[in-house]
Amino acid sequence: MSLSPSPRTQAGASQSGRKILLAVDASAESEDALQWTLANMYRPGDVLHFLHIVPRQEPATTYGAPPVDFVPQQNPKSVQRLAEQGLSFIKERLLPMLGDMQPEPVVHIVKSDTDTDSIGNVLCQRAEALAVVAVVMAGHSKSKVGDFFMGSVTNFCTHHCKKPVLVVH
Repeated sequence: MSLSPSPRTQAGASQSGRKILLAVDASAESEDALQWTLANMYRPGDVLHFLHIVPRQEPATTYGAPPVDFVPQQNPKSVQRLAEQGLSFIKERLLPMLGDMQPEPVVHIVKSDTDTDSIGNVLCQRAEALAVVAVVMAGHSKSKVGDFFMGSVTNFCTHHCKKPVLVVH
């Protein structure tokens, strides 16, 4: 596993396989999306890119404020802790599902703002920069009210990403 694309991985991907971007968070739905990708889309030689986005801000609910507000991160170490937790989830729960897959998957941990548009933009921009054939995302089941107030990164990506977006439910 590499934390950023190595020349070997990039060269191997362009010669032998496709690049597939999996947007992951620390959820069972991310595991389901990976299982679906392996069963239905992955071909030997493809390069899997895991993208985990770490928020630079915490929802204001942490501080007792309404859920639609965000406040600046109070503890600068929180961002690093969240990045480490995301990487740990990928290492402990996702990578073991791959066995000894070659080429090795690439893990991207990106720090971003936490509103739906900014996270969605990061996903779409990374998909374009990597020239992936598709973005695979888990569809989290939120209510329509939750989507209205908190937004949906999946919904944003399906409407704004220039690469195909596959939503696993």
